Amino acid sequence: MQFFTDSTYYHSTIHQSGRNLPWLLMLHGFMGSEEVYEPIIQPLCQFCNPLTIDLAGHGKTQSPVRSELFSAERQCSQLRSIVKRLQLDNLWLYGYSMGGRLSFQMAARYPGLFRGVIVESAHCGILDDKKRKKRVGTDEERTQKIEQNFNQFLDEWQKMPLFQHTPKPEKNRYGKIMASQKPELMAASLRGFGAGMMPPVCESFRTSKLPACLITGEYDSKYAELLSDLADTRPDTELKIIKNAGHRVHADQPEKLVSVLRDFTRL
Repeated sequence: MQFFTDSTYYHSTIHQSGRNLPWLLMLHGFMGSEEVYEPIIQPLCQFCNPLTIDLAGHGKTQSPVRSELFSAERQCSQLRSIVKRLQLDNLWLYGYSMGGRLSFQMAARYPGLFRGVIVESAHCGILDDKKRKKRVGTDEERTQKIEQNFNQFLDEWQKMPLFQHTPKPEKNRYGKIMASQKPELMAASLRGFGAGMMPPVCESFRTSKLPACLITGEYDSKYAELLSDLADTRPDTELKIIKNAGHRVHADQPEKLVSVLRDFTRL
């Protein structure tokens, strides 16, 4: 299924449409696509209607190579356009890593679209100006590596410690998906929606009434700490630190991730 909005042709898949089941919009991470969720779609269909989508510049979504189209404001507006056209009741939002950051942005801008938000291994933004500027510099260095030698960048990316708890079959799946991406679009994505470019929405999260669940792996110490601190700012937030999982909880411990999603969407 394709949706055209803001110069972009979005590719998405409705995996089933059970009349009495909640809908779950699933947003993947950087260099991913809807394909990363294939192993958990069947168990998800037992209790919800999964709606997966290739985000701007990723997978089969066709995007111009213009970094401004990847900004938080533009991507949120694009996704809102798609969601409004689908006219889905009982819709829940779930996002991982980059998709989790986008989920924070969507929940802050359009809370009325969703029954609740689930974020895996992502944060609401960098509040400190100096740290944000430093992250912009780090992402620009990564962008230049992507443009100069994409294969070398992929090799270095996959060797990062936060991905080393992913089982080999899923690590291979991710490797193929990432290798299929277009380097120029990955560069545009980082320049437009890197963690340093994303406006922080932590205060919006703190004051929001939208039910929220934060998920992280116990081996991902950075996000375990960040999300624990974030959950403390809002007592009604559910925090799930999943044992024997790193950054990719959905790939490292898929059954546990599905269980969390099942319980939360029953609210």
